[in-house]
Amino acid sequence: METELISVWNQMNDRLVNFVKGKTKDEELSKDIVQEVFLKVFSKIDTLKDKDKLVSWIYQITRNEIVSHFRQNKFEIPSDDFFQEKEFEEEDLKSEVIEYMHPMIGTLPPKYREALILSDIENMPQKELAKRLQISYSGAKSRVQRGRQMLRATYDKCCNITTDKYGEILECKPKKCDDNCD
Repeated sequence: METELISVWNQMNDRLVNFVKGKTKDEELSKDIVQEVFLKVFSKIDTLKDKDKLVSWIYQITRNEIVSHFRQNKFEIPSDDFFQEKEFEEEDLKSEVIEYMHPMIGTLPPKYREALILSDIENMPQKELAKRLQISYSGAKSRVQRGRQMLRATYDKCCNITTDKYGEILECKPKKCDDNCD
Protein backbone atom coordinates (compact mmCIF):
# COMPACT_ATOMS: atom_id res chain seq x y z
CA MET A 1 0.00 0.00 0.00
CA GLU A 2 2.86 2.36 0.78
CA THR A 3 4.29 2.24 -2.78
CA GLU A 4 0.79 2.75 -4.19
CA LEU A 5 0.32 5.71 -1.87
CA ILE A 6 3.62 7.27 -2.95
CA SER A 7 2.68 6.80 -6.60
CA VAL A 8 -0.76 8.39 -6.09
CA TRP A 9 0.82 11.19 -4.08
CA ASN A 10 3.36 11.96 -6.83
CA GLN A 11 0.53 12.11 -9.38
CA MET A 12 -1.64 14.33 -7.18
CA ASN A 13 0.90 16.71 -5.66
CA ASP A 14 0.69 19.43 -8.33
CA ARG A 15 -3.11 19.12 -8.54
CA LEU A 16 -3.38 19.50 -4.77
CA VAL A 17 -1.13 22.56 -4.74
CA ASN A 18 -3.31 24.13 -7.46
CA PHE A 19 -6.47 23.14 -5.60
CA VAL A 20 -5.23 24.77 -2.38
CA LYS A 21 -3.87 27.79 -4.26
CA GLY A 22 -7.36 28.35 -5.66
CA LYS A 23 -8.58 28.77 -2.07
CA THR A 24 -5.61 30.60 -0.50
CA LYS A 25 -4.32 32.62 -3.47
CA ASP A 26 -0.78 32.07 -2.13
CA GLU A 27 1.69 29.66 -3.76
CA GLU A 28 3.99 29.18 -0.76
CA LEU A 29 1.13 28.80 1.70
CA SER A 30 -0.43 26.25 -0.64
CA LYS A 31 2.76 24.20 -0.66
CA ASP A 32 2.91 24.35 3.14
CA ILE A 33 -0.70 23.17 3.47
CA VAL A 34 -0.11 20.34 0.97
CA GLN A 35 2.94 19.30 3.00
CA GLU A 36 0.70 19.09 6.10
CA VAL A 37 -1.74 16.99 4.06
CA PHE A 38 1.13 14.74 3.00
CA LEU A 39 2.11 14.16 6.64
CA LYS A 40 -1.48 13.41 7.68
CA VAL A 41 -2.06 11.05 4.76
CA PHE A 42 1.03 9.01 5.58
CA SER A 43 0.40 8.97 9.32
CA LYS A 44 -3.33 8.14 9.04
CA ILE A 45 -3.34 5.75 6.08
CA ASP A 46 -4.26 2.88 8.39
CA THR A 47 -7.58 4.61 9.17
CA LEU A 48 -8.70 4.46 5.52
CA LYS A 49 -11.31 1.71 5.33
CA ASP A 50 -11.92 1.60 1.57
CA LYS A 51 -8.65 1.72 -0.38
CA ASP A 52 -10.61 2.47 -3.58
CA LYS A 53 -11.48 5.88 -2.14
CA LEU A 54 -7.88 6.96 -1.57
CA VAL A 55 -8.03 10.00 -3.87
CA SER A 56 -11.30 11.34 -2.43
CA TRP A 57 -9.93 10.72 1.08
CA ILE A 58 -6.83 12.78 0.26
CA TYR A 59 -9.01 15.60 -1.08
CA GLN A 60 -11.11 15.50 2.10
CA ILE A 61 -7.98 15.80 4.24
CA THR A 62 -6.88 18.70 2.01
CA ARG A 63 -10.21 20.51 2.47
CA ASN A 64 -9.98 19.98 6.22
CA GLU A 65 -6.44 21.38 6.30
CA ILE A 66 -7.52 24.48 4.38
CA VAL A 67 -10.37 25.10 6.82
CA SER A 68 -8.07 24.40 9.76
CA HIS A 69 -5.52 26.90 8.44
CA PHE A 70 -8.10 29.66 8.11
CA ARG A 71 -9.54 28.97 11.55
CA GLN A 72 -6.13 28.95 13.23
CA ASN A 73 -4.80 32.01 11.42
CA LYS A 74 -7.50 34.61 11.79
CA PHE A 75 -6.84 37.59 9.61
CA GLU A 76 -6.33 40.97 11.22
CA ILE A 77 -9.40 43.15 11.04
CA PRO A 78 -8.99 46.87 10.29
CA SER A 79 -8.93 48.74 13.56
CA ASP A 80 -11.70 51.26 13.01
CA ASP A 81 -14.33 51.51 15.75
CA PHE A 82 -17.05 49.69 13.82
CA PHE A 83 -15.07 46.47 13.47
CA GLN A 84 -13.79 46.55 17.04
CA GLU A 85 -17.32 46.94 18.38
CA LYS A 86 -18.64 44.15 16.16
CA GLU A 87 -15.84 41.80 17.24
CA PHE A 88 -16.61 42.55 20.89
CA GLU A 89 -20.32 41.82 20.33
CA GLU A 90 -19.53 38.47 18.67
CA GLU A 91 -17.40 37.41 21.64
CA ASP A 92 -20.14 38.52 24.05
CA LEU A 93 -22.69 36.49 22.07
CA LYS A 94 -20.50 33.36 22.13
CA SER A 95 -19.93 33.74 25.86
CA GLU A 96 -23.64 34.20 26.46
CA VAL A 97 -24.58 31.10 24.48
CA ILE A 98 -21.89 29.02 26.19
CA GLU A 99 -23.11 30.26 29.57
CA TYR A 100 -26.64 29.06 28.73
CA MET A 101 -25.40 25.68 27.54
CA HIS A 102 -23.70 24.62 30.76
CA PRO A 103 -26.98 24.18 32.71
CA MET A 104 -28.55 22.50 29.68
CA ILE A 105 -25.73 19.96 29.53
CA GLY A 106 -26.69 19.09 33.11
CA THR A 107 -30.16 18.05 31.93
CA LEU A 108 -28.78 15.38 29.58
CA PRO A 109 -28.76 11.70 30.60
CA PRO A 110 -25.51 10.97 32.49
CA LYS A 111 -23.77 8.95 29.76
CA TYR A 112 -24.31 11.69 27.15
CA ARG A 113 -23.47 14.48 29.61
CA GLU A 114 -20.17 12.83 30.53
CA ALA A 115 -19.25 12.23 26.87
CA LEU A 116 -19.99 15.86 25.94
CA ILE A 117 -18.12 17.32 28.87
CA LEU A 118 -15.05 15.20 28.21
CA SER A 119 -14.98 15.66 24.44
CA ASP A 120 -16.29 19.18 23.88
CA ILE A 121 -15.44 21.03 27.08
CA GLU A 122 -12.26 19.25 28.16
CA ASN A 123 -11.23 18.63 24.50
CA MET A 124 -10.48 14.95 25.06
CA PRO A 125 -9.87 13.08 21.78
CA GLN A 126 -12.64 10.60 21.06
CA LYS A 127 -10.25 7.63 20.98
CA GLU A 128 -9.15 8.52 24.49
CA LEU A 129 -12.80 9.03 25.45
CA ALA A 130 -13.60 5.52 24.24
CA LYS A 131 -10.84 4.05 26.41
CA ARG A 132 -11.91 6.06 29.45
CA LEU A 133 -15.57 5.10 29.09
CA GLN A 134 -14.60 1.53 28.17
CA ILE A 135 -16.62 1.55 24.96
CA SER A 136 -15.69 1.17 21.31
CA TYR A 137 -14.37 4.14 19.34
CA SER A 138 -17.49 4.16 17.12
CA GLY A 139 -19.61 3.97 20.27
CA ALA A 140 -17.83 7.02 21.69
CA LYS A 141 -18.35 8.95 18.46
CA SER A 142 -22.04 8.02 18.45
CA ARG A 143 -22.48 8.97 22.09
CA VAL A 144 -20.92 12.40 21.55
CA GLN A 145 -22.99 12.96 18.41
CA ARG A 146 -26.24 11.96 20.14
CA GLY A 147 -25.36 14.14 23.12
CA ARG A 148 -24.81 17.10 20.78
CA GLN A 149 -28.15 16.43 19.09
CA MET A 150 -29.93 16.24 22.44
CA LEU A 151 -28.25 19.46 23.58
CA ARG A 152 -29.18 21.21 20.34
CA ALA A 153 -32.81 20.04 20.67
CA THR A 154 -32.93 21.33 24.24
CA TYR A 155 -31.43 24.64 23.21
CA ASP A 156 -33.77 24.94 20.21
CA LYS A 157 -36.76 24.75 22.57
CA CYS A 158 -35.67 27.96 24.27
CA CYS A 159 -33.65 29.91 21.71
CA ASN A 160 -33.36 30.68 18.03
CA ILE A 161 -29.70 30.44 17.03
CA THR A 162 -28.48 31.65 13.66
CA THR A 163 -25.05 30.42 12.54
CA ASP A 164 -22.92 30.86 9.47
CA LYS A 165 -21.75 27.90 7.38
CA TYR A 166 -18.80 27.36 9.74
CA GLY A 167 -21.01 27.14 12.83
CA GLU A 168 -20.08 30.59 14.14
CA ILE A 169 -22.95 32.16 16.03
CA LEU A 170 -24.42 35.19 14.30
CA GLU A 171 -27.51 35.74 16.41
CA CYS A 172 -29.25 34.27 19.44
CA LYS A 173 -32.77 35.21 20.44
CA PRO A 174 -34.80 33.68 23.28
CA LYS A 175 -38.15 32.09 22.45
CA LYS A 176 -41.22 32.31 24.57
CA CYS A 177 -41.23 28.78 25.81
CA ASP A 178 -43.78 26.82 27.80
CA ASP A 179 -41.09 25.15 29.89
CA ASN A 180 -39.85 26.99 32.91
CA CYS A 181 -36.40 27.66 31.49
CA ASP A 182 -34.19 30.59 32.30
